[in-house]
Amino acid sequence: MKQESPLLRECLDHLNALPDIEARNGDRNSITIRNRDKSVDYAYKIQPDVTGTTAELIIPYFQRFERNNGEKILLITRYLSNPAIDILLEKKIEFIDTAGNIYLNNPAAYILIRGQRRPKVKPLSRSKITVTTLKLIYILLKNPHILQATVGDIAAAAGIASSTVSRSLQDLYELGYLQRQRDGNYRIVHYPKLLERWEMGYAESLRPQLIVEAFTPAGEGSFSDVAERLMEGAKEGKFLLGGELGAAIATDYLRPQSATLHLVESGPQTSVKSQAMAIAAKMRLKPNLKGNIVFVQQFGKQNVWSEDGMETLADPLLLHAELLLIPDERSQETADRLYTNSIAPRQHNA
Repeated sequence: MKQESPLLRECLDHLNALPDIEARNGDRNSITIRNRDKSVDYAYKIQPDVTGTTAELIIPYFQRFERNNGEKILLITRYLSNPAIDILLEKKIEFIDTAGNIYLNNPAAYILIRGQRRPKVKPLSRSKITVTTLKLIYILLKNPHILQATVGDIAAAAGIASSTVSRSLQDLYELGYLQRQRDGNYRIVHYPKLLERWEMGYAESLRPQLIVEAFTPAGEGSFSDVAERLMEGAKEGKFLLGGELGAAIATDYLRPQSATLHLVESGPQTSVKSQAMAIAAKMRLKPNLKGNIVFVQQFGKQNVWSEDGMETLADPLLLHAELLLIPDERSQETADRLYTNSIAPRQHNA
């Protein structure tokens, strides 16, 4: 019998403490909530740490799940701040946290409890999933077979120190993302689960650290005016195309209004900020903190899409993660296509 998550049990205890409400953990990753007259079944997703940023990212996952499976889904988490709760309420994402913040909206119960204080417990997964770990996870997702390589090869590919690889792999093993093999190597246990964790970490921690500068087209120019120049610039090898523009080229399904440009480091003599400014001047862009053309620094050695004809594009893992940051239905549909055609097949190598 599968052991029940302590986090889930704590959340269910809060529900069962309410008058006329009974909540039980079912046999197939489901929860049944009932009052005296009615009952409702929920699938549930345990996401230990949720912030305002990751709340935005969770929404497309939950909406897609309900749309594809015809089931209600409940977020189970450690703690939700008021800004995160506001985001989830706006999109009608139901939740319970271990502090007792609850939102249910079903025929058996309508409950909204918020403002409960954060439990005084250090989040385990947050402390172990660092920016360095996220760089490692990216390489594992891109090439699961690299787990059979040497520590030095893994470190070089991820752009991290060799001394951190073994510890990070052990952390991922302890968190249930990796399984240790008889030969001492690891394998990915559940590729979609690791992908989801990476995408949330990319949005919350890694991407903000990589951002160099944001720009908009100079003068009265629109994004479509500059898109052709960006595509030509990418052929010179100084940056990779990502975000909406990269995804549009990859799928031919989107009319892009923004781009993420992944800078190729030119050497120690030139800073990435100087590189971005030089490219922006050539492309006739002007700095803008909220600009729709964002330069980010590459990490490791494998940010490029390793497929013939895609050499100017960032890897589909990066394109997919960036699309999930855009709350637009067409972008989400494009993300689904990218996942199906270019990311899901990598699971077979895990």
